[in-house]
Amino acid sequence: MNKQGNRKKILAVDDEPTNLKLLEAVLVPRGYIVEMALSGQEALEKIKTLRPHLVLLDIMMPGMDGYEVCKRIKNDGALPYIPIIFVTAIHTDQESITLGLDIGGDDYIRKPFDNLELLSRVKACLRVKELYDEIARTKSELARYVSLSTLDMVEKSSSREGIEIGQTRDVTVLFSDVRGFTHIAENMNPVDVFQTLNLCLSKQIEVVEAYHGIVDKLTGDEIMAVFEGPDMVRNALQSGKAIVNTLHNLELGGLADWTGVGIGINTGPVYIGSIGSQTMKDYTAVGTTVNIAARLCGYARKSQILFTADTKNLIHSAEFRYSSLGKISLRGLTSPIEAFELIAQMG
Repeated sequence: MNKQGNRKKILAVDDEPTNLKLLEAVLVPRGYIVEMALSGQEALEKIKTLRPHLVLLDIMMPGMDGYEVCKRIKNDGALPYIPIIFVTAIHTDQESITLGLDIGGDDYIRKPFDNLELLSRVKACLRVKELYDEIARTKSELARYVSLSTLDMVEKSSSREGIEIGQTRDVTVLFSDVRGFTHIAENMNPVDVFQTLNLCLSKQIEVVEAYHGIVDKLTGDEIMAVFEGPDMVRNALQSGKAIVNTLHNLELGGLADWTGVGIGINTGPVYIGSIGSQTMKDYTAVGTTVNIAARLCGYARKSQILFTADTKNLIHSAEFRYSSLGKISLRGLTSPIEAFELIAQMG
Protein backbone atom coordinates (compact mmCIF):
# COMPACT_ATOMS: atom_id res chain seq x y z
CA MET A 1 0.00 0.00 0.00
CA ASN A 2 1.37 3.43 -0.93
CA LYS A 3 1.74 5.98 1.82
CA GLN A 4 -0.78 8.82 1.68
CA GLY A 5 1.80 11.40 0.57
CA ASN A 6 3.08 9.16 -2.25
CA ARG A 7 -0.22 8.00 -3.70
CA LYS A 8 -0.32 8.24 -7.47
CA LYS A 9 -3.24 9.82 -9.28
CA ILE A 10 -4.65 7.94 -12.25
CA LEU A 11 -7.18 9.45 -14.64
CA ALA A 12 -9.45 6.77 -16.13
CA VAL A 13 -11.28 7.82 -19.30
CA ASP A 14 -14.17 5.77 -20.71
CA ASP A 15 -17.70 6.55 -21.92
CA GLU A 16 -19.02 3.48 -20.05
CA PRO A 17 -19.38 4.09 -16.27
CA THR A 18 -19.23 0.33 -15.62
CA ASN A 19 -15.74 0.13 -17.09
CA LEU A 20 -14.61 3.01 -14.92
CA LYS A 21 -15.95 1.29 -11.81
CA LEU A 22 -14.04 -1.87 -12.72
CA LEU A 23 -10.79 0.07 -13.01
CA GLU A 24 -11.48 1.81 -9.72
CA ALA A 25 -12.18 -1.50 -7.99
CA VAL A 26 -8.80 -2.88 -9.03
CA LEU A 27 -6.65 0.21 -8.50
CA VAL A 28 -7.98 1.87 -5.33
CA PRO A 29 -7.23 -1.13 -3.05
CA ARG A 30 -3.63 -0.95 -4.31
CA GLY A 31 -3.32 2.61 -2.98
CA TYR A 32 -3.94 4.57 -6.19
CA ILE A 33 -6.21 7.61 -6.41
CA VAL A 34 -8.58 7.14 -9.35
CA GLU A 35 -10.27 10.10 -11.03
CA MET A 36 -12.79 9.53 -13.82
CA ALA A 37 -13.85 11.17 -17.09
CA LEU A 38 -16.73 10.04 -19.30
CA SER A 39 -15.52 11.73 -22.51
CA GLY A 40 -12.40 12.91 -24.24
CA GLN A 41 -13.30 16.56 -23.71
CA GLU A 42 -13.88 16.02 -19.99
CA ALA A 43 -10.52 14.26 -19.77
CA LEU A 44 -8.72 17.22 -21.36
CA GLU A 45 -10.38 19.62 -18.93
CA LYS A 46 -9.59 17.50 -15.86
CA ILE A 47 -6.00 16.75 -16.80
CA LYS A 48 -5.05 20.45 -16.55
CA THR A 49 -6.13 20.68 -12.92
CA LEU A 50 -5.55 17.13 -11.69
CA ARG A 51 -2.10 16.65 -13.29
CA PRO A 52 -2.41 12.85 -12.99
CA HIS A 53 0.61 10.57 -12.94
CA LEU A 54 -0.98 8.25 -15.51
CA VAL A 55 -3.94 8.15 -17.91
CA LEU A 56 -5.93 4.97 -18.70
CA LEU A 57 -7.62 5.88 -21.96
CA ASP A 58 -10.40 4.15 -23.89
CA ILE A 59 -10.06 4.41 -27.67
CA MET A 60 -13.62 4.06 -28.97
CA MET A 61 -15.57 7.01 -27.53
CA PRO A 62 -18.22 9.20 -29.18
CA GLY A 63 -17.15 12.68 -30.22
CA MET A 64 -13.42 12.67 -29.53
CA ASP A 65 -11.75 9.26 -29.63
CA GLY A 66 -8.80 8.17 -27.52
CA TYR A 67 -6.25 8.75 -30.26
CA GLU A 68 -7.23 12.41 -30.53
CA VAL A 69 -7.19 12.82 -26.74
CA CYS A 70 -3.70 11.33 -26.64
CA LYS A 71 -2.43 13.66 -29.38
CA ARG A 72 -3.76 16.73 -27.58
CA ILE A 73 -2.21 15.72 -24.28
CA LYS A 74 1.18 15.04 -25.83
CA ASN A 75 1.12 18.27 -27.86
CA ASP A 76 0.31 20.45 -24.84
CA GLY A 77 3.65 22.00 -23.91
CA ALA A 78 2.26 23.21 -20.56
CA LEU A 79 1.82 19.63 -19.34
CA PRO A 80 4.60 17.47 -17.90
CA TYR A 81 5.25 14.01 -19.29
CA ILE A 82 2.19 11.84 -18.50
CA PRO A 83 2.22 8.18 -19.60
CA ILE A 84 -0.90 6.98 -21.43
CA ILE A 85 -2.12 3.38 -21.53
CA PHE A 86 -4.80 2.64 -24.10
CA VAL A 87 -7.50 0.35 -22.66
CA THR A 88 -9.46 -0.98 -25.61
CA ALA A 89 -11.95 -3.62 -26.67
CA ILE A 90 -11.10 -3.26 -30.36
CA HIS A 91 -8.77 -5.70 -32.04
CA THR A 92 -5.22 -4.51 -31.39
CA ASP A 93 -3.55 -5.40 -34.66
CA GLN A 94 -0.05 -4.21 -35.45
CA GLU A 95 -1.31 -1.19 -37.38
CA SER A 96 -3.48 -0.01 -34.47
CA ILE A 97 -0.66 -0.50 -31.96
CA THR A 98 1.78 1.37 -34.19
CA LEU A 99 -0.67 4.26 -34.59
CA GLY A 100 -1.15 4.57 -30.83
CA LEU A 101 2.56 4.47 -30.08
CA ASP A 102 3.41 6.91 -32.86
CA ILE A 103 1.11 9.59 -31.44
CA GLY A 104 2.57 9.25 -27.95
CA GLY A 105 0.83 6.32 -26.28
CA ASP A 106 2.97 4.23 -23.95
CA ASP A 107 1.16 0.88 -23.77
CA TYR A 108 -2.01 -1.12 -24.61
CA ILE A 109 -4.33 -3.26 -22.49
CA ARG A 110 -7.12 -5.34 -23.98
CA LYS A 111 -10.67 -5.46 -22.52
CA PRO A 112 -11.66 -7.47 -20.63
CA PHE A 113 -8.37 -6.96 -18.82
CA ASP A 114 -6.55 -9.27 -16.46
CA ASN A 115 -6.15 -7.57 -13.07
CA LEU A 116 -2.52 -8.58 -12.59
CA GLU A 117 -1.60 -7.51 -16.12
CA LEU A 118 -3.26 -4.14 -15.55
CA LEU A 119 -1.39 -3.58 -12.30
CA SER A 120 1.93 -4.63 -13.82
CA ARG A 121 1.60 -2.28 -16.78
CA VAL A 122 0.51 0.58 -14.52
CA LYS A 123 3.56 0.04 -12.30
CA ALA A 124 5.90 -0.08 -15.30
CA CYS A 125 4.58 3.17 -16.76
CA LEU A 126 4.72 4.90 -13.38
CA ARG A 127 8.38 3.89 -13.05
CA VAL A 128 9.07 5.60 -16.38
CA LYS A 129 7.14 8.64 -15.17
CA GLU A 130 9.35 8.82 -12.06
CA LEU A 131 12.48 8.76 -14.22
CA TYR A 132 11.17 11.58 -16.44
CA ASP A 133 10.27 13.66 -13.39
CA GLU A 134 13.71 13.06 -11.87
CA ILE A 135 15.36 14.23 -15.11
CA ALA A 136 13.16 17.36 -15.08
CA ARG A 137 14.13 18.10 -11.47
CA THR A 138 17.81 17.60 -12.27
CA LYS A 139 17.59 19.92 -15.27
CA SER A 140 15.85 22.54 -13.15
CA GLU A 141 18.56 22.27 -10.51
CA LEU A 142 21.34 22.51 -13.12
CA ALA A 143 19.69 25.62 -14.55
CA ARG A 144 20.47 27.37 -11.26
CA TYR A 145 24.18 27.01 -11.96
CA VAL A 146 24.38 26.77 -15.76
CA SER A 147 22.66 29.15 -18.15
CA LEU A 148 19.60 27.82 -19.93
CA SER A 149 21.26 28.60 -23.25
CA THR A 150 24.24 26.39 -22.34
CA LEU A 151 21.92 23.55 -21.40
CA ASP A 152 20.13 24.16 -24.67
CA MET A 153 23.45 23.90 -26.55
CA VAL A 154 24.15 20.51 -25.01
CA GLU A 155 20.62 19.25 -25.68
CA LYS A 156 20.58 20.48 -29.27
CA SER A 157 23.99 19.01 -29.97
CA SER A 158 22.71 15.56 -29.08
CA SER A 159 19.79 16.02 -31.51
CA ARG A 160 22.05 17.53 -34.21
CA GLU A 161 20.52 21.02 -33.94
CA GLY A 162 22.38 24.27 -33.39
CA ILE A 163 26.03 24.24 -32.34
CA GLU A 164 27.39 20.73 -32.58
CA ILE A 165 29.72 19.49 -29.86
CA GLY A 166 32.80 17.61 -31.00
CA GLN A 167 33.30 19.63 -34.18
CA THR A 168 35.31 22.55 -35.50
CA ARG A 169 33.00 25.46 -36.22
CA ASP A 170 33.33 29.11 -37.22
CA VAL A 171 31.94 31.26 -34.42
CA THR A 172 32.30 34.70 -32.90
CA VAL A 173 33.67 34.75 -29.35
CA LEU A 174 33.12 37.60 -26.86
CA PHE A 175 34.98 38.12 -23.59
CA SER A 176 34.01 40.72 -21.01
CA ASP A 177 35.55 41.43 -17.63
CA VAL A 178 35.66 44.19 -15.02
CA ARG A 179 38.72 46.43 -15.23
CA GLY A 180 40.71 46.40 -12.00
CA PHE A 181 38.44 43.89 -10.27
CA THR A 182 41.07 42.82 -7.70
CA HIS A 183 41.74 46.42 -6.65
CA ILE A 184 38.03 47.31 -6.55
CA ALA A 185 37.16 44.31 -4.37
CA GLU A 186 40.21 44.52 -2.12
CA ASN A 187 38.60 46.53 0.71
CA MET A 188 35.01 45.35 0.28
CA ASN A 189 33.07 42.94 2.46
CA PRO A 190 32.97 39.51 0.72
CA VAL A 191 29.18 39.53 0.82
CA ASP A 192 29.08 42.92 -0.91
CA VAL A 193 31.59 41.70 -3.49
CA PHE A 194 29.45 38.66 -4.21
CA GLN A 195 26.19 40.60 -4.50
CA THR A 196 27.62 43.35 -6.69
CA LEU A 197 29.48 40.90 -8.93
CA ASN A 198 26.38 38.77 -9.28
CA LEU A 199 24.34 41.81 -10.33
CA CYS A 200 26.90 42.86 -12.96
CA LEU A 201 27.22 39.33 -14.34
CA SER A 202 23.48 38.69 -14.44
CA LYS A 203 22.89 41.88 -16.43
CA GLN A 204 25.53 40.87 -18.95
CA ILE A 205 24.16 37.34 -19.26
CA GLU A 206 20.70 38.76 -19.99
CA VAL A 207 22.19 40.86 -22.79
CA VAL A 208 24.15 37.97 -24.31
CA GLU A 209 21.12 35.69 -24.34
CA ALA A 210 18.93 38.47 -25.79
CA TYR A 211 21.32 38.54 -28.78
CA HIS A 212 21.23 34.75 -29.17
CA GLY A 213 24.64 34.12 -27.63
CA ILE A 214 25.61 31.18 -25.46
CA VAL A 215 27.33 31.92 -22.17
CA ASP A 216 30.14 29.39 -22.34
CA LYS A 217 31.94 30.25 -19.13
CA LEU A 218 31.89 32.42 -16.01
CA THR A 219 35.30 32.85 -14.35
CA GLY A 220 35.44 35.33 -11.50
CA ASP A 221 34.48 38.68 -13.05
CA GLU A 222 34.86 37.40 -16.62
CA ILE A 223 32.25 36.18 -19.11
CA MET A 224 32.96 34.16 -22.23
CA ALA A 225 30.15 33.97 -24.80
CA VAL A 226 29.85 32.22 -28.15
CA PHE A 227 27.74 33.39 -31.09
CA GLU A 228 26.98 31.14 -34.05
CA GLY A 229 25.12 31.45 -37.35
CA PRO A 230 24.89 33.95 -40.20
CA ASP A 231 24.30 36.89 -37.82
CA MET A 232 26.97 35.92 -35.28
CA VAL A 233 29.17 38.98 -35.83
CA ARG A 234 26.28 41.41 -35.74
CA ASN A 235 24.85 39.77 -32.61
CA ALA A 236 28.23 39.80 -30.84
CA LEU A 237 28.91 43.46 -31.62
CA GLN A 238 25.39 44.48 -30.63
CA SER A 239 25.81 42.47 -27.45
CA GLY A 240 29.05 44.28 -26.68
CA LYS A 241 27.41 47.68 -27.16
CA ALA A 242 24.43 46.68 -25.05
CA ILE A 243 26.65 45.39 -22.23
CA VAL A 244 28.54 48.67 -22.05
CA ASN A 245 25.32 50.70 -22.10
CA THR A 246 23.52 48.46 -19.61
CA LEU A 247 26.33 48.60 -17.07
CA HIS A 248 26.84 52.36 -17.63
CA ASN A 249 23.20 52.91 -16.62
CA LEU A 250 23.29 50.46 -13.71
CA GLU A 251 22.56 52.06 -10.35
CA LEU A 252 25.39 51.02 -8.04
CA GLY A 253 25.68 54.09 -5.87
CA GLY A 254 29.36 54.68 -5.05
CA LEU A 255 30.46 51.51 -6.83
CA ALA A 256 30.53 52.87 -10.37
CA ASP A 257 33.96 51.28 -11.01
CA TRP A 258 32.19 47.92 -11.23
CA THR A 259 30.51 48.96 -14.46
CA GLY A 260 33.76 49.51 -16.34
CA VAL A 261 34.23 46.34 -18.38
CA GLY A 262 36.64 45.73 -21.21
CA ILE A 263 35.37 43.63 -24.12
CA GLY A 264 37.24 41.61 -26.75
CA ILE A 265 35.60 40.00 -29.79
CA ASN A 266 37.13 37.65 -32.36
CA THR A 267 35.79 35.44 -35.14
CA GLY A 268 37.18 32.20 -36.49
CA PRO A 269 37.33 28.42 -36.08
CA VAL A 270 37.00 26.80 -32.64
CA TYR A 271 36.68 23.27 -31.44
CA ILE A 272 33.57 22.75 -29.31
CA GLY A 273 33.87 19.71 -27.11
CA SER A 274 33.91 18.16 -23.69
CA ILE A 275 36.99 18.75 -21.53
CA GLY A 276 37.71 17.05 -18.24
CA SER A 277 37.62 13.68 -16.55
CA GLN A 278 34.93 11.07 -16.04
CA THR A 279 33.81 12.83 -12.85
CA MET A 280 34.13 16.46 -13.99
CA LYS A 281 33.39 17.65 -17.51
CA ASP A 282 32.98 21.06 -19.10
CA TYR A 283 31.51 21.80 -22.52
CA THR A 284 33.49 24.66 -24.01
CA ALA A 285 35.03 26.18 -27.12
CA VAL A 286 38.83 26.13 -27.46
CA GLY A 287 41.39 27.33 -30.00
CA THR A 288 43.41 30.34 -31.10
CA THR A 289 40.21 32.23 -31.87
CA VAL A 290 39.23 32.02 -28.21
CA ASN A 291 42.73 32.94 -27.00
CA ILE A 292 42.86 36.08 -29.16
CA ALA A 293 39.42 37.23 -27.97
CA ALA A 294 40.55 36.76 -24.36
CA ARG A 295 43.82 38.65 -24.92
CA LEU A 296 41.96 41.44 -26.72
CA CYS A 297 39.61 41.70 -23.76
CA GLY A 298 42.60 42.01 -21.44
CA TYR A 299 44.04 44.79 -23.62
CA ALA A 300 40.78 46.80 -23.73
CA ARG A 301 40.39 49.78 -21.46
CA LYS A 302 37.35 50.53 -19.34
CA SER A 303 34.15 50.54 -21.48
CA GLN A 304 36.19 49.79 -24.61
CA ILE A 305 35.07 47.19 -27.17
CA LEU A 306 37.84 45.80 -29.35
CA PHE A 307 37.56 43.35 -32.23
CA THR A 308 39.76 41.77 -34.87
CA ALA A 309 40.07 42.15 -38.64
CA ASP A 310 38.48 38.71 -39.06
CA THR A 311 35.42 40.10 -37.32
CA LYS A 312 35.47 43.42 -39.22
CA ASN A 313 35.52 41.60 -42.56
CA LEU A 314 32.16 40.01 -41.74
CA ILE A 315 30.36 43.27 -40.96
CA HIS A 316 27.85 43.62 -43.78
CA SER A 317 26.05 46.84 -42.86
CA ALA A 318 26.73 50.44 -41.89
CA GLU A 319 25.08 50.11 -38.47
CA PHE A 320 28.44 49.92 -36.68
CA ARG A 321 30.95 52.73 -36.33
CA TYR A 322 34.53 51.78 -35.58
CA SER A 323 38.10 52.96 -35.89
CA SER A 324 41.38 51.13 -36.44
CA LEU A 325 43.96 50.91 -33.66
CA GLY A 326 46.53 49.62 -36.13
CA LYS A 327 48.75 46.71 -35.19
CA ILE A 328 48.86 45.89 -31.49
CA SER A 329 50.88 43.32 -29.56
CA LEU A 330 48.92 40.94 -27.34
CA ARG A 331 50.40 38.89 -24.54
CA GLY A 332 51.19 35.34 -25.64
CA LEU A 333 51.00 36.05 -29.40
CA THR A 334 54.21 36.05 -31.45
CA SER A 335 53.03 38.63 -33.99
CA PRO A 336 51.02 41.87 -33.62
CA ILE A 337 47.46 41.83 -34.94
CA GLU A 338 45.27 44.57 -36.35
CA ALA A 339 42.56 45.65 -33.93
CA PHE A 340 39.51 47.86 -34.21
CA GLU A 341 37.53 49.77 -31.61
CA LEU A 342 33.74 49.73 -31.74
CA ILE A 343 32.32 53.16 -31.06
CA ALA A 344 29.46 52.58 -28.60
CA GLN A 345 27.79 55.81 -27.57
CA MET A 346 26.68 55.48 -23.96
CA GLY A 347 23.36 56.81 -22.86
